Amino acid sequence: MLINKLEEIAQQTASLAHISPQQHDGFAELLSTLNQRIRSLLEQIGQKQSVMIDRLDTREMLQNALKPMAGMPPQAWQMYANDQLAFYQDLVADMMAFFTGNDQGRCVAFALTVEELLFMIRLLLDEHIMDTRALKPIFLFLSRYASTSGSATLSYESLRKKYSRTGPAAHSKVRDTLLNMIGRIDQYPDDGHT
Repeated sequence: MLINKLEEIAQQTASLAHISPQQHDGFAELLSTLNQRIRSLLEQIGQKQSVMIDRLDTREMLQNALKPMAGMPPQAWQMYANDQLAFYQDLVADMMAFFTGNDQGRCVAFALTVEELLFMIRLLLDEHIMDTRALKPIFLFLSRYASTSGSATLSYESLRKKYSRTGPAAHSKVRDTLLNMIGRIDQYPDDGHT
């Protein structure tokens, strides 16, 4: 999955900032390894791009050869249109899977800002409602599959940096949200279980 490789490269790049002058002997080797990993990733992207462009070119040739004609029976036109739709859905799903590892793309949308969502997660962890040994899996999940109010895409590094820097506005919004949730509890019917 492309996104995993890219995130690993980002982490390796970030680790360069922590190298001291005493470690300069291994610095050239680290740079060489980083260059190789980036080059490999770019080659993989290029190969996939070539395959996808070939698919698209072939589809365009087919579309030009089979242009719907005026007076075409509605049933024939519908078959043509359905075939086009199926092709594009398949191509886009393939592209999504290649880049994100998920053919659905960003399938979880939060009606909170990034800061509000991170503060909510922090509360869930602090109250032991959610348990994890590290924040990385949470941030990776959010960066791959989630969007927030005001951010269509989330980056792992941005989430990591913002996690401990939530401010009063985020705290207030999360407090209001939690109070609204408490108010809804009585709106649900009692199913009789205790």
